[in-house]
Amino acid sequence: MTVARLGGRLRRLLLANVGAQLVGLVAVTLATLVLARDSGAALVGDYTLLRLLPWVVGLALSGGLPPAVSYFLSGPRRDDPRLRPTIVAVSLLAGIVGGLTWWLAAPLTARLFFANLPVALVAWSSLKVLTRLQVVTGKASSQGFSDLRGSHLVMVLEEATFLPCYVALRAAGADPAAAMVLGLVVADIVTGSATWLRLARRGFFRDVTRPSIELARRLYSFGTRGQVGNFFTLLNLRFDFIFLSILAGPVTLGIYAIASKYAELLRLLPVAFTWVLYPQFAREGHEASSAHARRLLPRAVAVTLLGAVPLALAAGAVIPLIYGGSFGTAVGVSRVLLVGLALEGAAGVSSAYLLGNGRPGLNSLASGSGLAVTVVLDMLLIPRFGAVGAAMASVPAYLTTTTVLVGCFLAVSRGRTAGTGPGIGRRAMDIVTAGTCLVLCAPLIVALAAMVRLTSPGPAIFRQRRFGQGGVPFTMYKLRTMTVNPGGSELTAKADPRVTPLGRLLRKTSLDELPQLLNVLLGDMTLVGPRPETVALAERYPEECRWIFQHRPGVTGLVQVRMRNDTGDGAEAEARYLTELVPRRVALDAEYLADPGLWRTITIVAETARDVVMHSAIEPESAIEPEWRARLGDGTAE
Repeated sequence: MTVARLGGRLRRLLLANVGAQLVGLVAVTLATLVLARDSGAALVGDYTLLRLLPWVVGLALSGGLPPAVSYFLSGPRRDDPRLRPTIVAVSLLAGIVGGLTWWLAAPLTARLFFANLPVALVAWSSLKVLTRLQVVTGKASSQGFSDLRGSHLVMVLEEATFLPCYVALRAAGADPAAAMVLGLVVADIVTGSATWLRLARRGFFRDVTRPSIELARRLYSFGTRGQVGNFFTLLNLRFDFIFLSILAGPVTLGIYAIASKYAELLRLLPVAFTWVLYPQFAREGHEASSAHARRLLPRAVAVTLLGAVPLALAAGAVIPLIYGGSFGTAVGVSRVLLVGLALEGAAGVSSAYLLGNGRPGLNSLASGSGLAVTVVLDMLLIPRFGAVGAAMASVPAYLTTTTVLVGCFLAVSRGRTAGTGPGIGRRAMDIVTAGTCLVLCAPLIVALAAMVRLTSPGPAIFRQRRFGQGGVPFTMYKLRTMTVNPGGSELTAKADPRVTPLGRLLRKTSLDELPQLLNVLLGDMTLVGPRPETVALAERYPEECRWIFQHRPGVTGLVQVRMRNDTGDGAEAEARYLTELVPRRVALDAEYLADPGLWRTITIVAETARDVVMHSAIEPESAIEPEWRARLGDGTAE
């Protein structure tokens, strides 16, 4: 399955977007080469910072206006005559305030970032804050105003106009630094003018009225929530650069930078997915965009998954050819990074869906979860493995972000953000925790599953129908701890002969429940809630206890902490369980459900972890370990 399977119009728009991104990359590369030959590496560094820092200042002071513009121009507010003048007013006001702020801070900015430039030139570069904000706002307005071709034109112009301006200024006698600063400003003026004139010709300012303070506040609120995610994404992509520069030195950093830039070619398509689909999803509304995104998701995954293969194969020839044999190490690093980016198509579609449905905060949440994984793993792996360690850290970080984005998409598209179950905040915490833990624990789950298969016949994963929220059954996943088709009671006694030797160890440590994180990610379960009951036992619950099935079941809860092994033994176990233990369990669940706050939820998760560790540590020796060892060592395991 390739881009060709995505549909004619969508395919053309995606390819146009990717083409615009590639032209922009080529233009930046050529500009960098010209600056390097003309004045050396220092001017290249100043050029790079002046392309980035004014944009950051403008974005911050406008409250993340550009990311919000597309949603408001495509979504429910698109016909409000106050919206378009409000966008322009906020953009101009934030640009002016940002420019003045830059001007006043020029001496400090020059000392911190631009030691090679005169302070006066740094001060004049304050114009870049205003001009850059007008360009990116115009680009987002084209995107939201159903003019994707116009937005692609801006992508090309904003990068391609600088070099002609710089060459013309140098020919006129300007020194390299002044030509660079003035060239950046003039390029923005040319691009911004072309962008807004095109919008005006297409009727952007037709039937407009006065700007609205109320709409400005809404734009600011939406943009700020999305801006956090943009910041997290930037840090997630570049945090390993910081660590490498500190811990491994410039040579290792250079190798990793080349590998990273090469691997990120695969991100061109996911970025195109988000850019093209975001306004389309906003126009379609919740139901239509949910169905559309579900259809596109597997295709988008297939595109990046298949795209990663030729990029990985070509790395061995392309990187040494362009950068020389001394960068051979970057080949392996780039291939590791491509593993983490192989599912990025799902992130592109999910991100577009969340933005198009007015959920920018969930995008930020996903970016934050990936950043958390990056920070932890970078500190663990970079000191020992250098550039390869940074790549190894990035793989689970990228996959965590993608997993959380897809989980958020599933939660919003299925409407699981209201009702008796956990709200969107709790659901977001479930997704972040379950997604991150699944990525980090995947090697352990695979190893344990292999051990289950080796030590007893039958599948590694046990599937059982359990009562879910509203009494709707769902399939719960666990590592198998019993013999296949054991029969007997629905309950498991302490010394149950149906439990395998390895199963006793898995139950003792609760490792058998790790696959339930998938149920949490799918929305069938939550982290903390009533224990999911088997269908057969749930149907026999006392009438006064059946209200508990109105709530989403949890992986853990007060029952699991305080009544961990209290199920009873003997033939009357089920009768005692239903008449005596179920009312006590329901009462404990009711105690939590009366106050299911975030802090209490975290406390119960921590209590569960402590209980598992303490229980595993203090439980006396039994026949489990000798029996398990004998089973492994006698050559009869299947």
